[in-house]
Parts: sequence; C-alpha cells; structure tokens
Amino acid sequence: MENSIPKNRNIWHLVLGILFFLYGCYKLYTLTTTQEENTFGYVIAVGFIAFGIYDLYKYYKGI
Repeated sequence: MENSIPKNRNIWHLVLGILFFLYGCYKLYTLTTTQEENTFGYVIAVGFIAFGIYDLYKYYKGI
C-alpha cells in the first residue's frame, strides 16, 4: 500500500467559488434583461464569474 498524503482542500475556495459564480451569473442576467447599457457592469459580472471559476479550480486541484 502507498502512503499518500491527502491534498488539503480548503472548503472556503468551494463556498466562495460557488457564490462568486452564482452572483456573477445573476448580475449578468439582470444586465442583459434591462434596456440600459452598462459596460462596466458587464465587466464586473464577467470578473465575478471568472473569479468563481478560478476558486473552484483551486479547490479541485488542492492549491
């Protein structure tokens, strides 16, 4: 048998990744359903989605 050390997975990466991803999706949805053009809002929403995906990646890779 191998003596492998389990990876240390920080649960906060999972929780924050899910929250950032869902919040970014919600903001992107609300921006696309309104008539108002808000370019900065789109950038922030996509940033939240990207950061959420990055946090989920960190959780699953054990970084």
